Amino acid sequence: MEIIVPTTVEDHPYREFERVGWERAASSYAASFEAITNLFAKQLLAAVGAGPRIKLLDVACGSGYMAAMAADSGAQVEAVDFSPNMVEVATRRYPRLPFRMADAEALPFADNTFDAVVIGFGVHHFPFPLRALAAARRVLRIGGRVAFTVWAPVEEHLFQKVVVDAVREIGNPTASLPTAPAGAICEIETCLGLLRDSGFVLPPPRAETLTAFVPIESALQLIQLLTDGTVRMSSLIRSLPQEKRALLPMAVEREMERFRQGDVFKVPAAAILAVGVKA
Repeated sequence: MEIIVPTTVEDHPYREFERVGWERAASSYAASFEAITNLFAKQLLAAVGAGPRIKLLDVACGSGYMAAMAADSGAQVEAVDFSPNMVEVATRRYPRLPFRMADAEALPFADNTFDAVVIGFGVHHFPFPLRALAAARRVLRIGGRVAFTVWAPVEEHLFQKVVVDAVREIGNPTASLPTAPAGAICEIETCLGLLRDSGFVLPPPRAETLTAFVPIESALQLIQLLTDGTVRMSSLIRSLPQEKRALLPMAVEREMERFRQGDVFKVPAAAILAVGVKA
């Protein structure tokens, strides 16, 4: 199978929506939503065998925490992100590691460079995820592994669902947010299809659902995590008229009540982990 990998990226409104959102979130991400994505970082790194003598690329590295975890395991790490502000934050936090600005669709590395590529919660933000996975395959050596995580369907990913349902309750469920050209990526079969279509055919790619329970002290804390450290959910929350936004904490707390354990709420977060091997 011949996979065409672009050397430049196509301008697209969705890419710009994501870029602007991550530029805004960069300064607050490490103190907010990183704590949620970090719950799945060990499984992601384990899926590619991160450790000594492994040359690893972290794509959409964000604030750098997973690149640092991989380096601590003994891996030789490179890391890229398309947001200049995120690269600046990551470099400041982990100055010993090499971070650079690059788009996932046009990775600035030679063919057959890495033993492993990881993409932590980035694929569903890419306008053309198939191109990005093909680029990851190009830079992998034969036998190298790619692994990525995306959020599971909202009915399983209750950490998001409690806010989506609360927004629906107060009456603004259809904010004008841009649609990703590739559509939603939150199903196991969709993830497997992307891997197969980008060349990860044999051995067959695999995917599984992972769950973690997030301790949340209040509805306000959950809303702030999403507002400060995400793009799409942050845009949904920010789009609320002021009078409806004032109602959101009470609506979220009603949705969260079933997860109360003593003084905190243990809200389930669900992700899909998908893995492919370059034959």
